[in-house]
Amino acid sequence: MELPSFCSNFFSNSLTGGPVNRAFVQKLAYATANNCKTLFGASFLILLSSTATAQTYSTLALKQDVANFLASHYQQVEHERLDIKVGNLDSRLRLERCTEALAFNLQDPTGLGGSISVQARCPDPQGWSVHVPAQVMVYRYIPVAARAVQRGEQLNASHLADNLVNISSIRQGYALTNEDIVGKEAKRNIGQGEPFKSNSLDAPTAIKRGESVTLQAQAGSIKVLSSGVALADGRVGQKIRVRNSSSERIVTGIVLNQGLVQTL
Repeated sequence: MELPSFCSNFFSNSLTGGPVNRAFVQKLAYATANNCKTLFGASFLILLSSTATAQTYSTLALKQDVANFLASHYQQVEHERLDIKVGNLDSRLRLERCTEALAFNLQDPTGLGGSISVQARCPDPQGWSVHVPAQVMVYRYIPVAARAVQRGEQLNASHLADNLVNISSIRQGYALTNEDIVGKEAKRNIGQGEPFKSNSLDAPTAIKRGESVTLQAQAGSIKVLSSGVALADGRVGQKIRVRNSSSERIVTGIVLNQGLVQTL
């Protein structure tokens, strides 16, 4: 390998001294030459390393870009707090630096976070695509059970308390407001601090079997009222059978309210 010009010049200038210094200068030149070779080789390796680094996209940078994308996306979801954790990537992964802006494709079926995946794609002609795992936790204040609720209890304001809940962990529909809960009946036992899931609530029983009810038949704008006896329990919106007290006929109707049935 040819030495850099400054090393060659140093040797030439050093060896032009008088006979008295020639042996010393030769030793110095030999040591300096070895040092120059070492220095030149190290500089060359550093230059190659810097060039390679400049052309790669680190997994740390990719994780940060994914986290920024998720933070921006979930800001649009109503929340009080967001916790975002981007999963680790294979340490052997080597990605070329992208000249175009990265494209991100979020895979979140519920739209409320949880365990999700983000596809990061480099749109360059020779680009790449990587799926990055992440965990997003969206927190909101929603009504929860202030105490344990037994199946069949009719719910009122004393049953409710507000709490900060990770809604990303709830995989079923749930009540967002007190109005969605008060007056409903618990279909199953509900633990203290538990959100009120939609499948845990039912409309209250409005009519009991054997009760006298009013039958309402409607033809256009004309309503005809008669009395009857319920043959089954019924909640608002449910169909039940009723015996007409006048005709003894059994008819089917929809429970409209306490003691009121609309015939079909």
